[in-house]
Amino acid sequence: MRLKNIFIAIFALFATEVIAQNEMADMPKAPVDAAVKIGHLDNGLTYYIRKNNYPEGKVNFYIAHKVGAIQELDNQDGLAHLLEHMAFNGSKHFPDDSVVKFMDKTGGGWNAYTTADHTVYYLTGINAKRPTLVDSCLLVLSDWSQGLTLTADQIETERDVVHNEYRGHNAMQRLLRAANADLFPNSIYGKRTVIGSMDVIDKCNPETLRAYYRKWYFPGNQAIIIVGDIDPDKIEASIKRLFNDLKPSKEATKATPVMVDDNNNTLYAFGSNKEVSQEIFQLYRKIEYIAPEEKNSLMYLYIKPMYSLVNIMFNNRMQKIAQAPESNITVAQGDVDDYAGQTITREAESIVVVPKPGKEKEAMAQIIREMNRIGLYGFTESEFKHAKEAYKASLDNQYNNRSTITNDTYAQTLIENFLEGEPYSTIEQLHELYDQVLPMLPLATVNEMAKNLINVNEKNFAISVILQEKDGKTGFTKAELPGIVNAARAEKVDAYVDNTKEEPMMLKEPNPGKIVSERALKQFDAKELTLSNGAKVILKKTNLKANEILMMATAAGGKSIGKNENLAMRKLWDDIASIHGLGTKDINDLANIAQTKTTNIEAGISNDLHYLSGSTVNQNLETLMQMINLSFTGIKKDENYYKLITQYMKGKLEGKANDPEMVFQDSVMYYGHNKQLDALSPDPKDIDNINYDRALELYRQLFSNASEFTFVFVGSFDEATIKPLIAKYIASLPSNKKKAELADMRNYTKGNVEKSFSFKMSNPQSKIVDTYRSEKVPYTLENQLNASVLGQYLWNKMFEIIREKESAVYTPMPSVSLENDLNGNYLVIGCELATNPEKTAIAKKLAKEIIYDAQTKITNEDVARAKESILKNHSDALKKNSYWLSVLSDYATYGVDRANGFDAVMKAMTPQTLGNIAKTVLKSGNHIQVTMNAEKLEK
Repeated sequence: MRLKNIFIAIFALFATEVIAQNEMADMPKAPVDAAVKIGHLDNGLTYYIRKNNYPEGKVNFYIAHKVGAIQELDNQDGLAHLLEHMAFNGSKHFPDDSVVKFMDKTGGGWNAYTTADHTVYYLTGINAKRPTLVDSCLLVLSDWSQGLTLTADQIETERDVVHNEYRGHNAMQRLLRAANADLFPNSIYGKRTVIGSMDVIDKCNPETLRAYYRKWYFPGNQAIIIVGDIDPDKIEASIKRLFNDLKPSKEATKATPVMVDDNNNTLYAFGSNKEVSQEIFQLYRKIEYIAPEEKNSLMYLYIKPMYSLVNIMFNNRMQKIAQAPESNITVAQGDVDDYAGQTITREAESIVVVPKPGKEKEAMAQIIREMNRIGLYGFTESEFKHAKEAYKASLDNQYNNRSTITNDTYAQTLIENFLEGEPYSTIEQLHELYDQVLPMLPLATVNEMAKNLINVNEKNFAISVILQEKDGKTGFTKAELPGIVNAARAEKVDAYVDNTKEEPMMLKEPNPGKIVSERALKQFDAKELTLSNGAKVILKKTNLKANEILMMATAAGGKSIGKNENLAMRKLWDDIASIHGLGTKDINDLANIAQTKTTNIEAGISNDLHYLSGSTVNQNLETLMQMINLSFTGIKKDENYYKLITQYMKGKLEGKANDPEMVFQDSVMYYGHNKQLDALSPDPKDIDNINYDRALELYRQLFSNASEFTFVFVGSFDEATIKPLIAKYIASLPSNKKKAELADMRNYTKGNVEKSFSFKMSNPQSKIVDTYRSEKVPYTLENQLNASVLGQYLWNKMFEIIREKESAVYTPMPSVSLENDLNGNYLVIGCELATNPEKTAIAKKLAKEIIYDAQTKITNEDVARAKESILKNHSDALKKNSYWLSVLSDYATYGVDRANGFDAVMKAMTPQTLGNIAKTVLKSGNHIQVTMNAEKLEK
């Protein structure tokens, strides 16, 4: 077997010849995480327990089932997914929806997902210091194992909810689902869709669902995974106490893996729809099956970085190729993943391609040529050098920040071990292993892997194509596809030549300025520096991550500088202006720096601000500082990338009139912004009326005066190191007394406006958006937090009433926010509902009632329940550099302290304070409602 030979070749680099000649199963075992406690109960249940102190005081609970859609018979299509829904609708110890209410009271998260071959339910962010709460969560897992009640009433209600979820799948999702029939011929994977047949969902007898549950959902097919700040011995004892007595029914059946066969000839899948807004090709090269017992070897661990190195090189090469003017490809990205995203028993090299609009045939031929080129010649030494640097940078970053690995990260590794036999080594072990292997790894060996993964041979090759229909036609047909591929296969290709130039980003170093003063910001445990050019810098050193530095620089001004441009420019100039390189580096070079140095920066322009945001690691802080300086003094026009992006945008926009979501969002923006054309998404003709040079000129004007900016740095920097760099790269920036103009471009609609329209679509789903906006209000912590909690209250109520009781939506999306802006702040209540067309009216009515009732009918219990998730999120946020960056940037921009006073505001919160937010918004009378009534599009 070719792959096994590669394994042995790699292992021979650092093992004796005798060992290298043995079979993989006889090789040394992969190292394992000694902190993981694994056990098995007599009833077949597997459990994993891992202590982890980040975040402190929190624990996550998971139950994984080796059961999914492939266990279903034809008359059961969709039952695994329906059971996922039923897990939150009644069990032995948690009747009806009480498990949802229980979780809301804890402030934790809850959810589940179903795939073709496995299902996972989980509870996250639970307070580990409350033993009774931990026991209750274990009880939930026990109920999920074998205790679902599956009452007829609850099943009946949930049928409509599944329908609503199905309606939410867009044309792309539906076509990808349909492609499986061709990608998995004569296989159960090609017949099952996970979400299932709506006919089966509607007609299945409750007893049919119960029988399916009894047959497949029992300890022998399940694992419990618990990770967090817990005592593993106590958790193990609790698992034994709660789960030992669970007994499988007589019908219980052990799930067995379903293999995916080889294919001798290329498989082709093809789909098209006029609602498709982005065309894609997916090309798969199946990898030979590796059994779980073979994965438990040292050699398997050594093959994983090989996959990564090959795909780093492929992605970087294709990024360069795509930017060439003659390229027909917009994007091409590769990765090793489950074949067609469906099966854990067969991996594949998976390549996703976005063709240039109107160049679909040429793009398919081009990707076949490029894959063939790699299959014949592999990669170059310069590409390999860069890939190793990028892989090492990522590995080092994970290792350096190992103390902040999250519970979910550990849990996903353990879930994969249960389901697929993936190793569960620690980052310390992997770092040590790969540090030894990478320097010794020759390009010839990696190229053998590359040629194995990326080639266009017929066997085990598959291609899936999704195209947009324009006037009933597509770029090519399914019948034409094999001819396009075979013609490109037959073309002669030469080896790739890498013309990458190695040169510094900044050719001339700036003359340093000075730090002229310093003051303490005691309330934030931070410092504010004033520089000789008038710029200010806030420094907050933390130990929240061992090696992470975040930066944000903001100044008042924003989009209004372009208010006198033409319509196309007013819509797009701020996005176009961000298309630039820095110094000698173009955008592709900057992407490479992000990979190899874990350092990046981007510019942004909003209604009231222009800003920079960036991140780096300690050893590359100077690189970030150079990027900051060049963002003011040395942006580089990147004509090739500009053409690539604008061609892609134009093609995507050509189909927007047929895309229900784009049409609806345009309607919401149009009526919400006083029928202002600027608020609409661009039209294809707008792309022809933008001026790249003018957009860059506007950018340069905004970033010409450093004295307007406050730069905030948060993270693991050393103060003695960062201060000289600030003087050199920030204090040296140009400054003048000219301030950027600040003008409000939002132009919100006043009064009450209700608009509705009908739209024909393949999968009818109506949509409603309500937006209630207050008059201008102060930006205060009280307003912000009460708005956030009110938003959570509305979600709780709408989920309970509109989804669970009425089954009118899949997921209600209410929100309440304090929209902060230097031109004025607004409280906003928003609500988006994607509904069953037959229940649009009742969904509207109920949403309005819930929002208006919030003025006077909120109870103390409602407040307590809604506060929990906000309190938990805040507790988690305090441990993240990104939170402190946001807090300090808001302080610098708006003068508001969002960190201090949080506890006092939350403690003072009452039904009245939440109701007052609702009253403030509703009394303004500013309400916009847009409804899209769905109609069936006949073929």
